[in-house]
Amino acid sequence: MSISQIAKELHVSKSTVSLVINGKAEQSRISKELEKRILDHVQKIGFKPNALAKSLATGKTRTIGLIVENIGDSFFGPIALHIEEYLRAHGYHVLYSSTIGSAEIAREIIASMMDQKVEGLIISPTADLESEISKVVLSHIPLVVFDRKANLSDVNYVGTNNYLASEQAVKHLIAQGYTRIAMITSDSQQSQMLERLDAYTTQLKQHHLEERILRIPFSAPTEQRVLFIQNFLKANNLDAIYFSTNYLCISGIKATQQADQAKKYALLSFDDHEVFELFDPPISCVRQPIEEIAQKIVDNVLAQIEAKTKQPTDHIIPSKLLVRKSTSQG
Repeated sequence: MSISQIAKELHVSKSTVSLVINGKAEQSRISKELEKRILDHVQKIGFKPNALAKSLATGKTRTIGLIVENIGDSFFGPIALHIEEYLRAHGYHVLYSSTIGSAEIAREIIASMMDQKVEGLIISPTADLESEISKVVLSHIPLVVFDRKANLSDVNYVGTNNYLASEQAVKHLIAQGYTRIAMITSDSQQSQMLERLDAYTTQLKQHHLEERILRIPFSAPTEQRVLFIQNFLKANNLDAIYFSTNYLCISGIKATQQADQAKKYALLSFDDHEVFELFDPPISCVRQPIEEIAQKIVDNVLAQIEAKTKQPTDHIIPSKLLVRKSTSQG
């Protein structure tokens, strides 16, 4: 049944029915009695307004855009589920999309979501996305940037303490007596990856240890990542390996298992993964506070929508080093 049919049955105008259904009866000076009669009838027949029609009437889509690097990633997937869960509790739906690390794709996604009138945007930005994010800020669409921070001072940001957590991880390896520590990372220029690498190089310099760094192309498929790591291990005499993210650590596990060297190296990863506790020995990691990050993102974007916050804020939620047997000298 349509609004026109409801109006005909109740002998009122279509605009009156529309205003009542969309919660604008009082401001439109529609009597309480008429409002109740329309709402009772709507409930009786089980009428649900078309989402597009309702959004046009209210100016609200109840939709938040979420743009990440890869929705299937073991970090972005879980954080997206938490964001969706928390937003659903407030009556919002989430529109997902992945950039696969491409600034061009990211720009297209942002433009598309803005065209679809999302009420807020949550973005884990690619490199070279500053101008597009500036456009979002100028459009006054509620925006939260997370995980990696754009080179902008006027955006709301939620993330973790990448440098300090990475520093703690490297200090732990050094304290355990490891002296030939390598770092395997990607060639990404994202801020969080550079901070993790910077902490590694700083600590090794301070302890007069040699840096051993493998930078794997971000776009390299799994088989190629494994081959890069195998060749790196053959060329270097190592006793510990620090991975800048969990998918690289998983590739490292495959590389060491194929070479029958899995227990030769102490392994530590930034980012936890469910397989790390199942591996023998269980792998130490820096665990990012995914649920807390998701909750803070949702709180921030909702506060902007409800006009409860005006000044951009930075929320840094500390990660935690989980020491398991993979880095124990005992």
